[in-house]
Formats: sequence, C-alpha cells, structure tokens
Amino acid sequence: MKYFTYFGNHLVNAKIPDNSDIFYAKPPIPGIKRNELKEYTQKAFENPLDMDPLGGLVNGNSKILILFDDNCQPFPATKKPDLRQVMIETLLSMLYNYGVEKENIQLMCAVALHRKMKEHELTYMLGKNIMDEFFPNQLRNFDAEDSEQIVEVGTTENDEIVETDKLVLDSDLVIYVDMIQIPLNGGHKSVAVGLGTYNSIAPHHTPHMTAESPHVMQPDGSKMHACIERMSRLIQKETPIFVLEAAMNGAIYPFHLKYVGKPNKDCNVIEKVIKSFTPPTLSLLPESVRYSILKSVRTDYEPMGINAGDIDAVHEKTLDMMKDQLSIDIPRQYSTLVFGLPDMSPYAVDARINPVLVVSDILGYVFNWFYNKPIIKENGVVIILNPTFEIFHDEYHVAYKMFYDEVLSDTTEPFEMQQKYQEKYAKDEYLIDCYRNKFAHHGFHPFTVWYWATYPLKYLSKVILVGPKDSNVAKQLGVEWAKNLDDALAMAREISGDDDVVALTMPPFFYANVQG
Repeated sequence: MKYFTYFGNHLVNAKIPDNSDIFYAKPPIPGIKRNELKEYTQKAFENPLDMDPLGGLVNGNSKILILFDDNCQPFPATKKPDLRQVMIETLLSMLYNYGVEKENIQLMCAVALHRKMKEHELTYMLGKNIMDEFFPNQLRNFDAEDSEQIVEVGTTENDEIVETDKLVLDSDLVIYVDMIQIPLNGGHKSVAVGLGTYNSIAPHHTPHMTAESPHVMQPDGSKMHACIERMSRLIQKETPIFVLEAAMNGAIYPFHLKYVGKPNKDCNVIEKVIKSFTPPTLSLLPESVRYSILKSVRTDYEPMGINAGDIDAVHEKTLDMMKDQLSIDIPRQYSTLVFGLPDMSPYAVDARINPVLVVSDILGYVFNWFYNKPIIKENGVVIILNPTFEIFHDEYHVAYKMFYDEVLSDTTEPFEMQQKYQEKYAKDEYLIDCYRNKFAHHGFHPFTVWYWATYPLKYLSKVILVGPKDSNVAKQLGVEWAKNLDDALAMAREISGDDDVVALTMPPFFYANVQG
C-alpha cells in the first residue's frame, strides 16, 4: 500500500503493509470570508458572552492593552490580509468611536518565551496602517526578561509564582485577539502564558505535569492546563480580560494544493495524476528549491466562528467548534504508527526544522493529538520519516543548538535534564541577550518542547527515525535508526509480532477519538 506523505520538504509514496490503515483530516468546515470578518468581529464585541458589551466597558479615560498571538498560530502563515489585521483594525475603530484616546492604547505581541517577531513579520500580520500608527512606541513584543516591565501578580493556592507585564495591571481592560488552531491554545493560556516569564512558565512546562498524563494538547484532564488556569484566574482578579477567539477551520491548502491532504478516493482524475507525478518531480529539484517552494505556501484558513467575552464562556464555544473540525473516529489502538513529518513546526517559522523539533513535533504534538486515549498501544512503536538535517537557525535556534550539543549528549531523560541543566540555560546571560535582542527562542524553550514528550518516551517501546544517512542524529536524540522504512517496519514487527500499522496524513491536523 502506498502512503503519500511528507518527508521534510519532499513528498513521497512510502510503502507500508497492505493491511495498514491511513487516516485523514475532515474536509474544512466552511468559514467566515475575509470580506465578512469586520462585520462578525464587530458583532462579537457588541454581543459578548458573559460580559458587558465592549462599549459599556470603556470610556474616554480607559487604558486599553490589546494582545495578539505571534506567528506560531495559525501556521503556516495565512494569505493577506492576516485575520488579526482585520480584527484589530475593527477593534481600534470601535474603541475610537467609544471615545478611547489613541495615546491610551497599547498593542503587544504575546510571544512568551518564543522568539520575538521582526518588524517585517509584524507588518505582514498587522498591516501598514497599524504599524504606522503604533509601532514602535505603542506596539511591541512582550519581553519576559525586561526587569523594569515584569511584575509579580502573586502566587496561586499551589504556591506557583505568577508574573506578567506591568501593562496588564496598569490597564483598565485587557483585550486578547486570538486565532485558535488546536485546543492547546486559547482560553486561560492566552494571557497567563503569552505574557508569562520563566518563573511563571516553569511550574507548568515541566516533566512532572506530563509524566503520568499525556494530556498536553487539550485542557480536559490536563495537569498543565489546570496550573495555567490557576495563574490566569489570579490575573483576572487584578484586571478584567476580554477575549476574542476565532476558531480556525482546516483549510491549510490553497486550491491548487488541496490534493495533498486528501485520500485518493476523494481526488478527481486530475488530482490523482498530479499526486502520482509529484514525488518524482520533486526528486529532480535540489533540497533548497523544495524548501523555498513549500515555505512559500500561504494557507486558506477561515474562522468557523468568532466569539468574544469572558474567557470560560468563549473558550467553551471555541473547543466545541474545534472538535467538530478536528475529531476523527479511529476504531482501535495500533501497535505501530508511521508518520511522515514535513519541514514544519510552530517553532520553526521562517526557518528549517531542527532535530530537537523533529522529536518534539511527533512525540509532543502528533502523539498527543487525541481526545480520549493514544492511537498507539502501550509499548508500541513510532516510526518517523524525516531527513533530520543537523541544521539550526543562526538567530532563532541558538539555545536549541546548545541543547542538542550539550544536554542531549549527556541525557535524553526529561527529569534528569531538568535537574542538571534547566536553570543553567534559563539564566544564561548570553541566551537571555539572544532572546531579548537577537530574535532567539529563550534558553528554557527547548526544554519545554522536550518535556511534552515525557509521557510517550516512557509509554513507547521504540521510536525509530528513518531519513538520516547514518545513525548519528538518532543516537544524539536517544532514538533508534533504520536505513529505510522496510527495516523500520521489521524492527516494529519484532516487538508487536505482526504488521499492525496506522499512518496519519497531516496536515491538515486532526485529533483522534479512539474507540474500543
């Protein structure tokens, strides 16, 4: 059986056993068109859930903080205009009409410990008019290491430190404009994590939160999300938070590429022909050209719905809509998962995916994309198809390169690396400078993504990497290596005793609802 899938910046027809099952995302639910966004946004602010209308919360003296996501979501980047541009332009117009003075409005990108967005990236996201009006004096990236701006809100009932930007406490109203792609994001996570420091992110991004429970990618049953909620509620006691959430559909591919995420049975004749010729055609191109082609794709994401108001009321609606789009019924658990990983990660926007992200994207994200239980049986095998080049972006992935060279050379065990290396990297002055001034992810960031793999690293019997020319990268990552997929499947067969294989075609993304 042929499994049409990604292999980094390549698309391949991988051969898997004939009795394998392949699962695909649902077709995109029709969404709100760009020319309707202003109307829907205005209605959401005028008719919020469990809060007064926006016009009743502000006046001529109100100090307003508008927060928005960085380019980690939705990803890949959408076609222009970005949804945030339209929504924030609409919001600003409404605030002006309600008498709010421009000098009392601040905008901030809630990057947390991610890399800061560059000026040209902010311009692509927000548009020239907003940039001309507010940047740089009233529009900036959050800085988790700016001691003059960071304040301690307090501690939760579990003694977790809550820190944030002092603008949150100085504002009369915080408004968060949020594009939700998966249930991991939005809700209480938005402000509490988006404007979180190392001290307030470390308590929930820890292996202790995921060692016994795999629930990272959704709030239901998650120790991590429960901790985040405790922090968020503490902030809410100090400043009212008004959220606008747009639940995104699964329209990742523009019209001419929709065949990539569709099963053959749903493809027309032309799409089937294109699908058969794509792998050999891409094989003729240099890797650098394939990279440029795939990175140039702009998505057709649309909101399935837009709601504003109280965090709890709004996020409940968002999660319901996301489940309608994402939930895929899978009849049972399998012994072996095969997954072709594209050169794509929310932490590698405008960059190549690095080896650390190859592991975290599969074990932290894909493994955990389920609602009730993992797709893979306990002691099962995950096979990753990706060339896994030892490439680290010179600006963005400075801490990742150090983590790969030093930490993973010593240990891949999350609790051990936490004890031996976490504080060193989080407090390293060079890495702090790279985060603050050179657009790098924070020194703690590679630890956070590795910690999300804590449960699957213990749950699985093997993780096998297929793609690198030799075993060196796999050894550094603490996983097995096979020279080709046939050998990897044979290794899996030795454990399971048969060919009990499932393959997933992503993107578009989906969450499993495993039966049985």
